[in-house]
Amino acid sequence: SAASSDYPLRDVYKRQYVIMLPAVLSVLLWNYVPMAMGSAIAFMDYRIVGESTFVGLDNFASVLFDADWWNALGKTALYMLLALGLGFWPPILLAVLLQEVSRGKILYRTIFYLPAVISGFVVIYLWKLFYAPTDFGIFNQLLAMIGAEKLRWLSEPSLAMVCCVLPSVWAHLGPGCLIYLAALKGIPEDMYEAAELDGASFFQKVRHIVLPSLKALIIINFIGAFIAAAQSGGFILVMTFGGPNQATQVAELEIFQKAYLYLRFGTAVTMAWVLGVALLGFTVLQLRRLSRMEFKTTGSV
Repeated sequence: SAASSDYPLRDVYKRQYVIMLPAVLSVLLWNYVPMAMGSAIAFMDYRIVGESTFVGLDNFASVLFDADWWNALGKTALYMLLALGLGFWPPILLAVLLQEVSRGKILYRTIFYLPAVISGFVVIYLWKLFYAPTDFGIFNQLLAMIGAEKLRWLSEPSLAMVCCVLPSVWAHLGPGCLIYLAALKGIPEDMYEAAELDGASFFQKVRHIVLPSLKALIIINFIGAFIAAAQSGGFILVMTFGGPNQATQVAELEIFQKAYLYLRFGTAVTMAWVLGVALLGFTVLQLRRLSRMEFKTTGSV
C-alpha cells in the first residue's frame, strides 16, 4: 500500500538527520551559543573586573549619535566601493581572456593563482615593503626611474585607502579567475558559433552570452565579496591601524578599538550588531534573487 511504502523513505530521512546531528550541534555550540550569550552585552555596561550593569538601549542610542561610528561606516563604504570596483570585475575579464588563449592555459592559471597560496599577513607585509617611503620601496624606485617625486603611500590620507585595497585585489584575482573560467566551460559552443554566424563581435558575445550565463555565479560571488569587503578590519589593522588621521578607520577596526583599547564592550557589541544586521539584510535580498534563478552544471576545466 501507499502508506507502507512511506516507511523506507522515513527511515532514510532519520539516518540523514542522525548523520547531520554532530555537525548541527557543533555549529550551535561554537557559533550560535556564544553569539546569543555575547548579544546580552549590547544591553549592559559590561566590565571585565567588577559588576556589569544593565543599561537597556543606552548603547544603541550612543552608537546612533556617535560621530566616530558614522565616520567609520563612511570609510567602510569607501573601502567596499574601491574593493568591489577594482577587484570584482577583473577576474571575470581575466577568465574571458584566458578562455580565448589557445596555448599555455595551465601556465597562466598557475601564475595567476600563486598569490592566493601566500599567507594573508605575508601579503600585507610584502606590500608594506612596496609602499616603503624610503629608497627601498619598489613603488618609489619606479617613480625615481621616471623622475617623479617620491610618495609616502600609507601616510597620505588621499592614497592610504587605495593602498590598502590593492593588496587584497592582487591576492584574490587568481582564485576568482579560476572559478569563472570553470563556469565558462558550461556555456555550449553552439551559442558562440551561432553568434559568430550572426556577425557578433567579441564584446557582443561577452555581453549577450557570457554575462547572462554567469549571472547566478556573479551574484553569489558578489555576496561573498560584499561581506568580505565589509570585514576589512584585520587587513587595515596591520597596514595602517586606521591612519593617517582616521583616513582608513573602517567599522570593523572601530569595533576592535572600542572593545580592546577602550574596553567599551557594550558599545562594541552594539556596533557589531548594527553592521551585521545591515549585511544580513543585503544577503537576504540577494538570496531571494538567486532563488528565482536556474542553475546549470558545467564541464571540467
